[in-house]
Amino acid sequence: MFDSKNVSLGIAPIGWCNDDMPELGGENTFQQIVSEMALAGFTGCEIGNKYPTDPAELKKALDLRGMRIASRWYSSFLLTRPFEEEEKDFKANLDFLAAVGANRINVSEQSYSIQGQMDTPVLTGGHKHVMNDGEWALFCDGLNKLGKIAADRGFKLCFHHHMGTVVQTSEETDRMMANTDPRYVFLCYDTGHFTFAGEDPLTML
Repeated sequence: MFDSKNVSLGIAPIGWCNDDMPELGGENTFQQIVSEMALAGFTGCEIGNKYPTDPAELKKALDLRGMRIASRWYSSFLLTRPFEEEEKDFKANLDFLAAVGANRINVSEQSYSIQGQMDTPVLTGGHKHVMNDGEWALFCDGLNKLGKIAADRGFKLCFHHHMGTVVQTSEETDRMMANTDPRYVFLCYDTGHFTFAGEDPLTML
């Protein structure tokens, strides 16, 4: 059994509303989503497109239900925009998360992502961008810098390997982990994305 002192169970709102396809679950309200999460016994969640953008309003609604924000998705563009812009955006997201009591941020590199392109095949046709050595160096250096910013504020940066992005396969995930600082960059391990990518999630674990 899980030790409730060490393990908290949270859930993503994607079961109620979808950020990439807002028409899925479009009828569900924020209040319904978090109420049903709490009734199901979850004490934490991520942030979805129905959630209040005011951290005080969001925290109040979750406090009423004995819940908190576990993390949020953050789209990085380390390959395609200046690091100064990336750093500013990242810090603003940490400010929001700190205000709602979170201590994790889930980062996914969205440079050249085909995520959300409904007519672009993910697994065939060679549409997914494959980084060269120079891009790998830029990417991993950027992750380390963001991870240190997060760590200095009491956060963990958890990188989310994701379909249609530059870190999708087992090889790409391994390379990212091997070339980043384990003090600053952690993995948001996702069984679904590894399975979709044709990897064995247990082997990856």
